Amino acid sequence: MRAVKSLRCVIALIATRFARSASEAGSFWSGFIVDTLVFFIQAAVYWVIYLNVDDIGGWDKWHSIFFVGTFTLIDGLYMSFYFFGLLGVPEAISSGRLDLYLAKPFDPLLHLAFERFNPGSLFLSLPALGLVCTSVVALGMRPTPLEILGYLCAVFLMLILMFDLMVLIRVPAFRFKRISAFGVAEGALTEFSFRVPGSAYKGWLKILFRVILPYGLIAAFPTETFFGTASELVWASALGVTAAFTLFARLAWRWGIASYESAGG
Repeated sequence: MRAVKSLRCVIALIATRFARSASEAGSFWSGFIVDTLVFFIQAAVYWVIYLNVDDIGGWDKWHSIFFVGTFTLIDGLYMSFYFFGLLGVPEAISSGRLDLYLAKPFDPLLHLAFERFNPGSLFLSLPALGLVCTSVVALGMRPTPLEILGYLCAVFLMLILMFDLMVLIRVPAFRFKRISAFGVAEGALTEFSFRVPGSAYKGWLKILFRVILPYGLIAAFPTETFFGTASELVWASALGVTAAFTLFARLAWRWGIASYESAGG
């Protein structure tokens, strides 16, 4: 029952934000155009790289373009739904604005996360799907409904993992006034995982970027799932990592709330 109530509240927040954004057409389309150009440039970078090499870790240029499309899809979805809301968590804590959310009969973390829904980023999914579909056609593949469903499930799982990682990066705001260094580290890790195909991780790097700092899973895991290289062990690992980080993020948030002294503290 509580989960259903939270879902209804999230949907209401998104609907309200969408209606408000409809009156800001300039910022809506400018953000969409800039984000789209960034990811098409990244696809072009991979194309240039593959003019000189045949494959990277077993991935040819079309596998890598699919990887870019997948990252673009996930990036567009999380930036649309919860990215900007979670960015505001440190400010809400330092200013005491968090008091308003704690007083409402709705999970404060979900309220903060989804109150800044950004529909402009949602439309970034269109060029992302364009890259994905172009890669599939170029590779001569005919994916089955089950393969497509598995890919979508993997994308959804990575959206949950990205949410957890963003929360964990901002929980230190309950104790520290300045956490800009955490944000810089987050940006660097995200950019790194965006530029390195999952097949390039070997040995201890695979453990580091797919388990300890699992940014390397975000786009690589759905890509591996679609191309059939994600074994049962890989799925179990991805599920285990996501579950562990979800639990860790929730416990860290509760610890932060318990130590929060409110605006007048």
